[in-house]
Parts: sequence; structure tokens; C-alpha cells
Amino acid sequence: MNNAESVIRIENIEKIFNPGPNQVRALKGVSFEVFNGEFVSLMGSSGSGKSTLLNILGCLDQPTSGKYYLDGRDVSNLSTSQISRIRNRKFGFVFQSFNLLPKTTALENVELPLIYNTDFSVKERREKAKFALERVGLGDRIFHKTNELSGGQQQRVAIARALVNDPLVIFADEPTGNLDSKTSYQVMSFFQELNDQGKLIVMVTHEPDIMEFTKRKIILKDGSINKDEKLERQLRASEKYDELVAKDETH
Repeated sequence: MNNAESVIRIENIEKIFNPGPNQVRALKGVSFEVFNGEFVSLMGSSGSGKSTLLNILGCLDQPTSGKYYLDGRDVSNLSTSQISRIRNRKFGFVFQSFNLLPKTTALENVELPLIYNTDFSVKERREKAKFALERVGLGDRIFHKTNELSGGQQQRVAIARALVNDPLVIFADEPTGNLDSKTSYQVMSFFQELNDQGKLIVMVTHEPDIMEFTKRKIILKDGSINKDEKLERQLRASEKYDELVAKDETH
């Protein structure tokens, strides 16, 4: 890999909350690059700065100082409308709490990011949303309402929603935090398949076993990078899922 392939580059990112005598330095000069095709996990204990960092990378928050280059473009000081356009066109987000609209169908939830994209007609929006749901194995659930879906299915709807704009980067914030082990492995298997197809994924997790399904881990401590290393062997979530199913069948 070389710098020409760099998708994300941050330089000396600082984030200070409550400036003044009681200020909190959530991030202290964080710098790194992320490249095409990577699957990166951001880890650290509570208060380490990992969620603050993800919010800055996803343009949900701005750094106090430092530079953020996305696909070679400095996005540190863009206008609100420019930032909104980047979030809508370049990013897909998956959250721990799913963030689905209640009493609406899976299809309607996945269509949401496209409503703000004038490049697509109503028919095209629906077709793209249907394809995204089929891609995560929910082609037979497109008209089911969110309260009719299991937790794992709701998270897959959220993944489909993140995919519908064919984003440059998928950001996932504790995507398995509300799921049991078996469902977590299913969700991580989907992420690995997407990464195998070339999709760049940056994920926050506090679970070491979930981190093992990624290709690189960045561990934060007290607002600074404590460790940044590639994993020698990426475990396959599908294999762990099969192991649990086999174990259940023997009991």
C-alpha cells in the first residue's frame, strides 16, 4: 500500500470538551492513515476516546485542531452543507441501537439515505433499497415492519441502509453490542463478506473476540494511540457461528 491509496488520513487530531479550567482532552494529537480494503477496529476502555474519534472520522463532530483528509480532500473546515453531503454520499453508518424508524418497513428504513439524494428517482430508490436488503439476506423481509424483525434482522436492515448509497467507508459503532454471540457472529460474517468485496470498514468495539474478525486494530488509551497493528490471522466469523450451531445441536 502507498499514500496514493490512502482513504483516510488524520494528522495531530485534538478534541477538547468544555474548554477552560475543567476541560477534557478526549483526543491528544492522534495521527494515522487508513487504506482501501482495510477492516479496522478501534478499541479502548470507556473514556479512551474511541467513540469521539469515530464521530470525527464520520464527520458527526469536528476536531478542536488537526487535519482530516478524506480521499485526499481536507474536510477539517468545510461548511455544514458540504459536511452533510459527504456524510450522505461517502459514508454508511451502523450503530449499536440500530436506529431504525419504528412502525415502518425494512424497505422504507433502507430508502432513507436516498431521500436526500436527488440523483435517484422514487423507483430507483426502491430498487436500490430492495437490492441492499437482498444483499444482506433479507429479500423475503422487505415489507416486514421493524417490530416484526429479530435483533439480528434489525441490525442487517441497518447494514443494508449503510450500503444503499455504495459508500466509500462504512463506520460501525459497537454493531454487536446488543446482540447475543451467535447473532454477533452472523453480523460480523456480513461485514467480512463486504470487506472481502473491497469495502472499507472502520468499527468501534470493546469486545476482543469481535476485534479478531478485523484486519487491523488501533487501541486508544487516554486519548492517544497505545497500539496500532495488523492482525496476523483474521478469524472467520462464519466458522465461529458454525461452531456455536454445532455445539447447540449436541445439547
